Amino acid sequence: MLGVLVRDLQRSEERRLHRFFLQRLRNWADAADATQETFLRLLSSAPRAAVDNPKAYLFQTARHIAFDHALRLRKRAGVECPVADPQAVLCVPCDAPSPEKTLIDQQQLRLFEEALLRLPARARTALLLSRIEGWTYPLIAEHLGVSANTVYNDVRMAMAHCMSVMARLERD
Repeated sequence: MLGVLVRDLQRSEERRLHRFFLQRLRNWADAADATQETFLRLLSSAPRAAVDNPKAYLFQTARHIAFDHALRLRKRAGVECPVADPQAVLCVPCDAPSPEKTLIDQQQLRLFEEALLRLPARARTALLLSRIEGWTYPLIAEHLGVSANTVYNDVRMAMAHCMSVMARLERD
């Protein structure tokens, strides 16, 4: 029964409702959206009692939607920055790395991995446990069965080796 009432209201009042929104929203597309939203709200929120004046109920719902729209615009205006020059938006640089930079980074990573593989196994393990896993030197020492001083020296030597390889890459 509600569906029939809303359909009848849509047939008889849709143009008038669209003009109502057009006067308030000053945008044809927004007015069309608000008109549809009004009918959808009527369909989705059935009144508790019989509606004596369906047209008044329709326009009361429309006033609420117009108010909500104005509220959203005010909230949006408080956060958005107006664009003085629409062409300036096209000049905003992209944050994504260029294909060239991606390729260079992949090559550097591959060379760094090769540098890690050239390290003695214990030094490589100590470096990875320290820098990647966040283990302390005493914990690494216990895990490897060596002294904390040895771990310190292994990590220092591994870091120096990796930094030397990366420095050579920068020069080339």
